[in-house]
Amino acid sequence: MAPTEPHDCTTISNTVLSVRPWGRPMTEIRAGDDLPLKTTLAVYGAGLFSNSISNMMNIVVPLWALALDPTPLTLGLILGARSFLPLLLAIHGGALMDRIGTRRVLLFFGLVAIITTPLYPAMPFIPALIALQMLNGLAATMGWVGAQTLIGQVMRGSTRHSGRLSFASRIGSFGGPPAVGVIWDLFGPWPCFALLTLPGIAMWWAAQILPPDAPILQESGATGLRLRDLLPRPSDYVEAFRMLALPAVAFVVLMAAVRISGNGIKSSFYIVYLNEIGMTGTLIGILASANSLTGSFSALATRAATRIMRAPILLFVTVALSVVLIAITPMFTTFVVLLLVTATRGVTMGMSQPLMISIMSKSSGSRQGHAVGLRTTTNRLIGVVVPIGMGALMQGVGIELAFYITGAVLMLMLVPALSTMRRAGLVRGG
Repeated sequence: MAPTEPHDCTTISNTVLSVRPWGRPMTEIRAGDDLPLKTTLAVYGAGLFSNSISNMMNIVVPLWALALDPTPLTLGLILGARSFLPLLLAIHGGALMDRIGTRRVLLFFGLVAIITTPLYPAMPFIPALIALQMLNGLAATMGWVGAQTLIGQVMRGSTRHSGRLSFASRIGSFGGPPAVGVIWDLFGPWPCFALLTLPGIAMWWAAQILPPDAPILQESGATGLRLRDLLPRPSDYVEAFRMLALPAVAFVVLMAAVRISGNGIKSSFYIVYLNEIGMTGTLIGILASANSLTGSFSALATRAATRIMRAPILLFVTVALSVVLIAITPMFTTFVVLLLVTATRGVTMGMSQPLMISIMSKSSGSRQGHAVGLRTTTNRLIGVVVPIGMGALMQGVGIELAFYITGAVLMLMLVPALSTMRRAGLVRGG
């Protein structure tokens, strides 16, 4: 295994949770021990397939919702519903991963993804669509939370492994969006949603090949799984939010909020805008794939980039650029220009993701699931607010001004993030 990388923030203990040898429970090992290839691939697979669910759903669901003829505000509610349950339960899910094991949680939510996906065209009603969005969004989110938690538990928050996870999650989205776009154009919603069950099956399978869990934090001497272990605990939420007192954690949460806001635009009214200017489902899928492809390779270059620019500064710069590049979308109507813009934005998104995972995990000690849940909760709050807010703006001032106003608000949100970074000494590494 490669030597320990220099940390850009408070480091965790040199003991981490991992699996050796294959087939034995996750137990505590010393940094530097090797990981079985199957375990590594299973972690990457969980991230790949959970992210694929979201990326492909973000193409198909807006098109399906438009077929139901909602108002702009209702459309925003439908698209934002994907973040409702993750907003409430991400911290609980992360705490469960710390308490009963990540594999168990991933197996359950893999089944939820498999069951809910084919129900979309079977229930062509707006209330049903909102309910399915909540459940399917929770399943995909928990899959991604699990993959990130394993990076901290198993891989010590390594920037290298974070980059590879980001690469896997994005390269898996390269072929999916064009495929669902073509199938939507040629065959309609039923075959499209049938295809979307495949990443759910693959996410469940990736969790299945992980070794058995050993509960990481067992507060009592009991070894069996009890019902109360599965229920939300107020103390988990208190403990997670207390982590905001850690400067590096607060900085990453702020940056994640801004970053995911841009993605909230991309997964909602960006698709609506492209549809309005006459882009077919196939072309929309190609644009999404270009974003994923460039993001995949930039994620692999992240570790090298941190040798030139400190990780927190690089995170700030890439997030700021990603906001600008999504906010200027209405300036362009030609496919080639939109392709170049979204490909460039993919570079910034691909590089910022492993930076967030690495900085956060190195600051979180044994509470890896809590930390990922905290960041995910913030992300999902934004995921609810941005589509609904943009829907209201679009209804009042039109889609073009809605893009510009939202972009300006997001740039203002970077001011407290910059202040936090400076106070934490992350600029100079103090």
